[in-house]
Amino acid sequence: MMSIKVVVDSSVDLPEEILEKLDVEVVPLTVTFGNDHYLDRVEMSSEEFYNRMSIEKELPKTAQPAPGRFLEVFEKYGKKGYQIICLCLSSGLSGTYNSALLAKSMSDTEVEVIDTKSGSAGIGILTYLSAKWAEVGKSLQQITADIKDYAENLTVYALLETVENAVKGGRLSPIKGVIANLLNLKVIVEVNEGKVNILEKVRGTKKAYERLVQLVEEKAKGKAVPLVGLAHVANEKGTLILKEMLQQVVKDAEFFQTTMSGTIGTYAGKGGIVLAF
Repeated sequence: MMSIKVVVDSSVDLPEEILEKLDVEVVPLTVTFGNDHYLDRVEMSSEEFYNRMSIEKELPKTAQPAPGRFLEVFEKYGKKGYQIICLCLSSGLSGTYNSALLAKSMSDTEVEVIDTKSGSAGIGILTYLSAKWAEVGKSLQQITADIKDYAENLTVYALLETVENAVKGGRLSPIKGVIANLLNLKVIVEVNEGKVNILEKVRGTKKAYERLVQLVEEKAKGKAVPLVGLAHVANEKGTLILKEMLQQVVKDAEFFQTTMSGTIGTYAGKGGIVLAF
């Protein structure tokens, strides 16, 4: 039986100790502030990233890994006799998937590349499941089919504490941004097929958490929810409060929580929380 290696790009949000324990290989995207380039999570930790982001006028830019970076990883594990499952940030948000596909076409290693149509805690859940299924001996084809299925039914919400980054990133006009901040509006968005849709604007953080829990309850009705992933931008306190509220609703779920990687955190902004299940 072939061993399977799970490879994922750095948009994944899972606690570092879980990634290490599952022996997942993370391929970094590049983050750019002005003329300074950093490999996400390698040359710049999430904490350093957010400190830098808070003092810059312009939002950092992120770029997909070059195909050569994926190719290197595929070759390295191929030589060791591994088959590879490679999970990529939604093709609707980044060119990472195309980079990995190009690398696959240049490699002799058996690789399955998956467009997760997700990111952050969503891709975290898919990474965790891939590694767990590989551990229990599922075949590459089986894992690929099951992950694609799971990805189809994955729900990803994000709660934006501030619209500052949406304004900086040109996704919201400055005037609307000022109004949203004045009214203490929190924005709830859903990531669907890699596209980000605004669901609602809620006044105040507490009400926003309550509404988020309500949305989860509606979506989870009559369905088993084995895993819930939470990722935040410098908002551990809020994440814990939300987690406790969610535990009342999805009682049997296993929860992960972690700091959001820079790739997604750029858009979520300070205080932002991503919730996937």
